[in-house]
Amino acid sequence: MTSHLLALLLSLIAVILPLRYGCMDIIGGHVVHPHSWPYMAAIQRKNLTKCGGALVEKQWVLTAAHCKLNKLEFGVALGAHQASIAEKEQQIFKVMHYCPNPQFSRSSKENDIMLLKLNGIAKLNKYVQLLPLPHSCEDIKPGTTCKVGGWGVTSSGKPSKYLQEATLKIFSRKSSESKYGNYTKITSNMLCAVGKNKFLKRHACQGDSGGPLISVGQYSGIVTFGKGCGRRAMPGVYTRLTEKYIDWIKKVISLHRDPRGRQDSFNKYCTVH
Repeated sequence: MTSHLLALLLSLIAVILPLRYGCMDIIGGHVVHPHSWPYMAAIQRKNLTKCGGALVEKQWVLTAAHCKLNKLEFGVALGAHQASIAEKEQQIFKVMHYCPNPQFSRSSKENDIMLLKLNGIAKLNKYVQLLPLPHSCEDIKPGTTCKVGGWGVTSSGKPSKYLQEATLKIFSRKSSESKYGNYTKITSNMLCAVGKNKFLKRHACQGDSGGPLISVGQYSGIVTFGKGCGRRAMPGVYTRLTEKYIDWIKKVISLHRDPRGRQDSFNKYCTVH
């Protein structure tokens, strides 16, 4: 009887959980082999990982726009496995410039993508590598297997000490729309994914926002939001790396490489920390 009451209570809690950014947890996942995701970035404040990201250029990390918190100083750890401690493999940087997509909307969750310019250049080695932008921007078919990784909250209710990953599958936008109802519109700029087994909880959560979704061997999306952490059959939503976003990424990076018009590019695309 006690187990039935507990199950009922958990179900009620899941129903009333609000829509939350990054509320997807590496539940049902597992700790990765150390440094097997060498492109992962841990975006931290006081050694606590607030968001994930991916190193796309030696001085640039791609993450979610909602990870930008005003007046808070963030650092970025590259080459981390246990992100909360200073491992010898890690390279630590400060965030020099925040470059959120100018069309990002917190209400619609649309265009939730941001570049971070680091205050130094990463040294590439076996622990720190770039994650190439996708060479194909074709939509990903429902049922396609993908993976997500992060240091976010796990089923224990606490952040993971070590980098974890979970295997998911792409879920159709139409089916996702029906599950999210009036909360938000699922657009073609988004991908949805759920655990491969609908009876098992597999997802990403607080602290995993901004991390990469890897599908068909390439960078396909960015952890954005979900409804309730690890709810069975409830898809998480990811910013899809479309041609439009890839063009924007390349434009921002190229503007910062060009010393002419530097201040204009800062004002147009980025804020100085």
